[in-house]
Amino acid sequence: MKTERILSIDIFRGLTIFMMVFVNELAAVSGIPAWMKHVAADVNGMTFVDVVFPAFLFIVGMSIPFAVSNRLAKDSSKVSFWKHTLIRTLGLIILGVYMVNAEEMNAEANLIPKRLWSALLYIAAILIWNNYPKSTERSKQNLYTALKIGGILILIALFASYRKGSEGDLIGMTPSWWGILGLIGWAYLIAILAYMAGTKKLAYLLALFLGFIFLIAGLKADVFGELSIFLWLKSQSGHLVHSLIVISGILCSAILRGEGIKADAKQKIAYMLLAGMLCLILAYFMEGFGGISKIKASLSWALYSSASCFFIFPLVYWLVDMKGRKSWANFLKPAGTNPLLTYILPALFYAIAGYGFIPEFLNIGFGGIMRSLLFSFFILFLADQLTKRSIRLQL
Repeated sequence: MKTERILSIDIFRGLTIFMMVFVNELAAVSGIPAWMKHVAADVNGMTFVDVVFPAFLFIVGMSIPFAVSNRLAKDSSKVSFWKHTLIRTLGLIILGVYMVNAEEMNAEANLIPKRLWSALLYIAAILIWNNYPKSTERSKQNLYTALKIGGILILIALFASYRKGSEGDLIGMTPSWWGILGLIGWAYLIAILAYMAGTKKLAYLLALFLGFIFLIAGLKADVFGELSIFLWLKSQSGHLVHSLIVISGILCSAILRGEGIKADAKQKIAYMLLAGMLCLILAYFMEGFGGISKIKASLSWALYSSASCFFIFPLVYWLVDMKGRKSWANFLKPAGTNPLLTYILPALFYAIAGYGFIPEFLNIGFGGIMRSLLFSFFILFLADQLTKRSIRLQL
């Protein structure tokens, strides 16, 4: 069966991953404008940098309806579907927690040198989650199985050898936070549970979107009282906000697929732009519920971010799928079709190469900006070369 695929979604995903690599590099650069950095937690506001992570959440949501319909068409078993969903979520959470702990490590106390530990982490991720070529040869099947088992054993060894904290108060690996990938995993799980609970038509998804806004705003305003379930939900409000962005992406995808509506391509773009305007209006009125903050996962930040995606994606869709102008985005292909590998490659590169080779002037001002940009292109080139050699990660 031919898998349904819309090129503009891959390009939008690739553009988002490219920007994630770029802004992560910029984080270490000093002497650049404030609008090129994340806004601090105690400041009410956001920059384009604060939209990059939610843009990926949005594209996760856009992919869900296509992935669900394709998977159920190939295997209608609900048990198989939820097994796949939970394994994907668990994989994202595990990777996220390991990546966070790599940053928090006590390098002097750790039983394995920090750079080696980090390099082994990403090598293990590649071994475990690589989408190995299908083969009927028993020897190749055994090899692929052995590589996956080897990756799992590496993760176990890294877990056992890990140390953080101060001397005399050393501890092992703990989830101080879930990491970017872990946050994506939780948001993906919550959103797909909500998506599968309804009719998948546009009217239900719009109600789901508005319902999440009402719930989050109500939790932040303490309108639900002291019931334990609401107190627990309030403690998880960050995950709910991230899930709202994923649901925004699902809503955009439903418009694109014509779920419950009859519309041509131009009308679909109009609906997306209308959804963006709705997000802008709601974001403005929700600023009283926590202000605008990525660090605090505020409701307005999520809605402003979703609005940005509702405005940017139709432009990509119009240019690529309607006008057929796609050659400009060829450099984004590896990031769009192999996003997880592209995302972890910078960390793997620095774990192997270190940071000492970078001259100081390339970490300051314009020199730092250009280095970050060139490094991002280099990572996409590296991802392309590895993809051509059958290294394609798939959770």
